Amino acid sequence: MIPPSGSSLGSSAELSGSSSQAHVSPDGLVAGTHALFTFPNRVIFGNGARASLAAELNRLRITRPLIVTDAGLVASGLVAEVTASIKPAVLFQGVQGNPTEADVLTGLEQYNTNRCDGLIGLGGGSSVDAAKAIRLLVTHPGRLADYDYTQGGLDRITSNLPPLLAVPTTAGTGSEAGRGTLIQLPQTGRKTIALSPHLLPSTAICDPELTLELPAVMTAGTGMDALSHCVESFLATTFHPICDGIAVEGLRYVFKGLETAVREGTNLEARSAMMAGALLGGISFHKGLGVVHSLSHALGSEGRVHHGTLNAILLPHALRFNREVAEFRLSELSTRVGLGRGGDGAGHLITLIELVLARLPLPRRLGALDALRRDSIAEYARLAMLDHCHRTNPRPCTQTDMEILLERAW
Repeated sequence: MIPPSGSSLGSSAELSGSSSQAHVSPDGLVAGTHALFTFPNRVIFGNGARASLAAELNRLRITRPLIVTDAGLVASGLVAEVTASIKPAVLFQGVQGNPTEADVLTGLEQYNTNRCDGLIGLGGGSSVDAAKAIRLLVTHPGRLADYDYTQGGLDRITSNLPPLLAVPTTAGTGSEAGRGTLIQLPQTGRKTIALSPHLLPSTAICDPELTLELPAVMTAGTGMDALSHCVESFLATTFHPICDGIAVEGLRYVFKGLETAVREGTNLEARSAMMAGALLGGISFHKGLGVVHSLSHALGSEGRVHHGTLNAILLPHALRFNREVAEFRLSELSTRVGLGRGGDGAGHLITLIELVLARLPLPRRLGALDALRRDSIAEYARLAMLDHCHRTNPRPCTQTDMEILLERAW
C-alpha cells in the first residue's frame, strides 16, 4: 500500500544505514566480525507533501535558503510553484545533468554572497547531489577532492554542516535518502563520491505529484536507476539484513509502478509506487552497490549520458557475470519478489528484468549512445576500477573483467 499524504516513512535519526565490511556467506549470514546498523533521515512522503516545505524550513531555523536546481526545472514553472510560500530565498539554477565541481563552486559563491543559512536541493539527483556538495564546502575547507571517499575523505567530514532539505522531482536516484554526493572533478577526471552519514539531508520531502510531468524516457531511465539500486544492494557483500529487506520492498514497488508510469505519466498510483521504490532503493544502497555502478560512473564521466540509462544497459550483463558466485542470492531475491520457489530462480529474475527493459523506451546497447567511444573501453575500465562501488560486488573484478563487460554491452 502506498503511504497516504502526510505519512512518515523512515526514522528521524540523523545517521545513515551502514554496516561493516564483514565477510558474508552465500546465504547472507555474517562471519568473522561485527556489523553496525544505524538508520536514515527524516522523510515526509505523500501526495501534496511539498506543502510542508515552509514548516520544515521553520523547524530547521532556515530563514534564507539557497535553492539548488537546474534551468530546465525553473523554466517549467515547477520551482516557482514549489517554493512560492518560502520567500526570501536565493535561486541557484546552474546545475548540469552530471554536476561538476565548477557548478558546486558557483553555488557556494551564491550561498556565501547572499548569507544563506541552509539549502534546498530541488530536482533530480544532480540537484540534490550538488546541494550536498555545496553544503559540505560551506563549512569544510579545501576542494571536493579532499573528501574523496576512496582517499579517506569519510573521516574528514564532520557534523558541522548547514541544514539541507531534499525535494526530488524524479523517482530514481534515491539521493534524498543517500549519504553521498557524486560530482565530476577535474582532479580525478571522473565522477567522485564524498560519503558520510553527516551528508544525509536533514529532511526529504517526497511528493509523487512532482513527477507527473516527467517525460517517458526520463521516467524509464530514473526508474531503472532505482531498480538497479535495489538489485545491486541486495547482492552486495556486506551484511545488512535491514537493507536487504528494504531492497526487496523497493524492488516490489518498482516492478509495480515502472511500466505503468512510463505508459501513463499521469497515473498517480504508479508515480507513488515509483517514488517509494526510489526512496527505498536509496536507503538500501547504504549497504553497498556493485559493478554496474562502477561502470556507469566511469561512462558517465563523459558528462553527457544519463546515469540510469547506463545502469539499464549494463544490469543484465553484470547479473550474468555475478551469477556464478551469487546464484543463491539471485534465487532468493527471485523468490522474495514473487517469482516462485525452486527451478532456475536466478535465470527467471534476469529474464524478468530483460523483459521489463524490452518494454521501456531506452537503448539496449552502449553503442547506441553517441557520447561514448568504443575505442575508449580500456580507459572506461580503468576509471571503473578506481570507483568504490565494485568493492562490494559479489564477484571480484579486474580491469580485464570490466573491459569484457563493456564489450558485451556494446
